[in-house]
Amino acid sequence: MKGAAGRRKRVRIAHEQGGRCFYCRAPFKAPADEATFDHYVPYTLWPTNERFNLVVACGPCNERKAATLPLGLLLVLRPWLTRGALGVAA
Repeated sequence: MKGAAGRRKRVRIAHEQGGRCFYCRAPFKAPADEATFDHYVPYTLWPTNERFNLVVACGPCNERKAATLPLGLLLVLRPWLTRGALGVAA
């Protein structure tokens, strides 16, 4: 999602999000240049570039989230998650 098509998509998604980072809500002055795509459900877990899984985030928030599940999604999935499913040591 690079080049002109990627910039247009970032601007469109940023506009839908109110021109702010999805996580920290910091405003973008130039979304085409400042915003980065983030897969809400990490690409490593669900490899899709579908629109409903994309948000725009500032660079620091995108790096901080990395390939982790967002807290809100973890809370929704909590009844079905076990240590074994998450690969967490007992």
